[in-house]
Amino acid sequence: MRYRIVEKEAFRVVGKKARVPLIHRGVNPHIAEHIRSIPPETTLRISGLSDQDPQGVVSATVRLSEGFEEGGELDYYHAVVTTAAEPPDDLDVLDCPAGTWAVFDSTGPFPQALQEMWGDVAAQWMPANPYEYRPGPEILRTRPSQDDPARSEAQLWIPVTRTTA
Repeated sequence: MRYRIVEKEAFRVVGKKARVPLIHRGVNPHIAEHIRSIPPETTLRISGLSDQDPQGVVSATVRLSEGFEEGGELDYYHAVVTTAAEPPDDLDVLDCPAGTWAVFDSTGPFPQALQEMWGDVAAQWMPANPYEYRPGPEILRTRPSQDDPARSEAQLWIPVTRTTA
């Protein structure tokens, strides 16, 4: 599993938010509908606010329950990572404090490869490394592979804190 640890200053997630259920396999129809409901000109305005990694429009999720159970609620942001001091009033804002992030890279069929990566992080990487989840959004940046449009290149940012173990 390819990963790196990144220290990040405080930033904001700015975009459009919807409350959706967690779905482990396949395209989440609630997220797909939310994205379709955002006018193209709004997506362009959101995209223009991106000023740091991960670059461009991302998915940011905040779990509203402790676990990862299917059907649990998430706040889902179709958004960018930015330091914009005064984002437009019609956009949703999530302030994120400075902290440590574990960043994972993956390439494969969409959405299976990224869903498997998410599961591997929780089931394999977390128990084997001196980090644990900390509060904050999980941020996913996906782009179609330049070699094969059926595949995607994904980058998953997980907020973590180092443990003493």
